[in-house]
Amino acid sequence: MACNYHRAWRYGTALEVRMPTLNPDLRILGYVAWCLRRKHGYLVGIAFLDEQTLFSARMGEQVCQIERYCRQHDAHEDLQEIQALALEWVQEHADEFSHDRVHRAFAQSMQD
Repeated sequence: MACNYHRAWRYGTALEVRMPTLNPDLRILGYVAWCLRRKHGYLVGIAFLDEQTLFSARMGEQVCQIERYCRQHDAHEDLQEIQALALEWVQEHADEFSHDRVHRAFAQSMQD
């Protein structure tokens, strides 16, 4: 999983991922796998200790991506439009977030 942040993080640093728009109490433990400088801040790669935690984080990321997609299409309050856009996003991207894809990514990270 990767996210943008305003400052750099050292490789291996333990951190807590929060997604307050999904659940204010949600806290997912991980560590910094890599950190890349970008034009406006840093892109931080986050690794997780087990496959279930990775899967939970990816499901949260998927919800955030769907919300972003709906905002980009100016779907604010029309529930039918939001649902249609969410379905469109899922049809295009859900495979990237499948359990099989997460399993393969976790297995690969264990080999690295």
